[in-house]
Amino acid sequence: MMTRFLLAPALLALLLASVAVPASAQMQASPEMRQKAFAVARACRSDLKTYCDGVERGDGRIAACLRQNAERLSSPCRTALADAMQQR
Repeated sequence: MMTRFLLAPALLALLLASVAVPASAQMQASPEMRQKAFAVARACRSDLKTYCDGVERGDGRIAACLRQNAERLSSPCRTALADAMQQR
């Protein structure tokens, strides 16, 4: 249960970082973005534990870990990531 609460913010940050926003604009997570982040967290839970467990959160390190392991990610995780990134 605690892992879910730790992964969701990290993945939400990953999704927010992937959206191009002018530097002067304040980034606010829309309800849709939060929903996508939770969907990714659920779908990628075991992949993150398997491939990125020792990776420190922040500065895009989780995103980099997922990219480095893209070929090994489970199908549900790849699908959730693709769905989340589709509407940038």
